[in-house]
Amino acid sequence: MRKWVDLFLFYSTILIILSGIVLYIMPHGRVAYFTGWSFLGLNKDEWDNIHVMFGIIMVVFSIWHIVLNWKPLKKFIFKKESLIALAIVSIISLGTVKQIVPFKWVSDIEEYIKSLWPQNRYEIPYPHAELMSLKEFCKKTNIDLNKALNVLKELNIKATPNETLKEIAKKNNLTPVEIYYYIKNLQPKNNNFDVNKLMGSGIGRMSLDEFCKKYNVSLNDAINNLKQNKIKFQTDETLREIAFKNNLTPLDVAKIIIKGHE
Repeated sequence: MRKWVDLFLFYSTILIILSGIVLYIMPHGRVAYFTGWSFLGLNKDEWDNIHVMFGIIMVVFSIWHIVLNWKPLKKFIFKKESLIALAIVSIISLGTVKQIVPFKWVSDIEEYIKSLWPQNRYEIPYPHAELMSLKEFCKKTNIDLNKALNVLKELNIKATPNETLKEIAKKNNLTPVEIYYYIKNLQPKNNNFDVNKLMGSGIGRMSLDEFCKKYNVSLNDAINNLKQNKIKFQTDETLREIAFKNNLTPLDVAKIIIKGHE
């Protein structure tokens, strides 16, 4: 029995490590979904499913392993070594939740690796836009539906108004972002930036400087806007950190930066 438990734990651990590394380095969800990202032939959801499934299997066999080895294990539970191990685990957990250095470095490295993927260069118009029907997507992006269908037809892309971008992309061996870029030029020119489009776009992870560079906002103007609205901040803080200490959301902070008012 111990042999089977150990073997299941061994192979489950390998898959947990592999899927954990992939999920750690992969692009953020909104990018992975809309650009059709995959690794070793598996997309984000499939890697998520593997990680969750073998995580559950590992929990089951870990409990089984504890039961089989309870007699020798209970000798150490109330020993000094056990208390030290518990203290270390508690410190790591607290440091991770509170994002305290050096634990914060793990998240910072993750963000840096995720930012290196070439898929990040694509514009993601709305979170989970790939799940919208073509009709809904065109309405939300102010694209004429009939013109969009004509453009896709000319490119020999099969599509119907009620199909999602993900479905259209899949049956034409494309990605949702490619569908979007084929019809993107049909959007009317509008100089007014829709701040609400930033919702779910990952702005909370950006520093003030990174946000300003990406959205062509003067850093000095952004600082002045924040000061005028009595927002407490440091220029090296992320929008999420600024939002947290001012009882706001990252989107609220973005609106203040861009529009200069609440």
